[in-house]
Amino acid sequence: MDRLAIFLCSYLKDLHRAARLFESIKRHNIDELPFYIAVPSSHLPEFKRVLSDATIRWLTQEEVFAACPSARTAKYENIPGGQMQQVVKSEAWRLGIAENLLVMDSDCKFIRPFQLSDFIAPDGNPYSVLCGTQYVRELAERIHKPKIWTDWLEMSDRTRGYFGNTSEVRHTFGGAPFIWSARVWSDLAEKRLGPAGQTLLDLVRQLGSELMIYGEALVALKSIPITLHDPYFKLYLYENDAWKDRRDGVDESILSRSVMGVVYQSNWEYWMDHSSFRKSLPSRAARALRRNIAKIRWYLGP
Repeated sequence: MDRLAIFLCSYLKDLHRAARLFESIKRHNIDELPFYIAVPSSHLPEFKRVLSDATIRWLTQEEVFAACPSARTAKYENIPGGQMQQVVKSEAWRLGIAENLLVMDSDCKFIRPFQLSDFIAPDGNPYSVLCGTQYVRELAERIHKPKIWTDWLEMSDRTRGYFGNTSEVRHTFGGAPFIWSARVWSDLAEKRLGPAGQTLLDLVRQLGSELMIYGEALVALKSIPITLHDPYFKLYLYENDAWKDRRDGVDESILSRSVMGVVYQSNWEYWMDHSSFRKSLPSRAARALRRNIAKIRWYLGP
């Protein structure tokens, strides 16, 4: 079994983002860590047509789902896409492809070389990303949406309550990519979910975030030692964050001195959507015009 594998759960809308991610992996993957992509079976032919590289190890979301207990209580076709992606990412360890998974999102991109030792500590366990809550609070304040913070707090309370975490210190658990140990997920299944008659799908529906579930399980179950690491990627949650960096002369070559990659949030990078998900030409033209006007106004300032 590999010590670490790269794992991506994607779908047709994100095909071109996945292709960009793969090209960055192919360029920077020093140790040639294996790369797995899981997509719905109906999307697999188009993925293979665009990403025709023999090094990619293909999976379908259906086969990952079939390997987990959730498949005994729910039908694949009845599960919303967002929940299915959370389950597939969280349950991929059951396939035995690696001791640890570096779980990517399609909108990630590596910008400098990486190797196994970047993700696995000298004791053989994966590094863990545990962060404070300042970023969530500051984001809510910056864009004047306090509900971002209150919603996050509610989800944190639910998840901490499930694991019995009464510490005064709260954590976020970074952003993509996620380094997940199979031992943590296995202990969660055997020590909590199984005895309670629950599945991972039940827990996702109950608590809301697979990232927070893993993080709180990591802290509560103590399946592996926690060796802290800063977040690996820079997240551009909004396009004007990218505009600010470019205006200040901060491009990917500069960023690569401090982070391993970037995340260009798919909600604003709409031009990377697969053609079957794009709006009509007039709608795209109007959207592009609005974007250019907003960009000019932002650069001109108040």
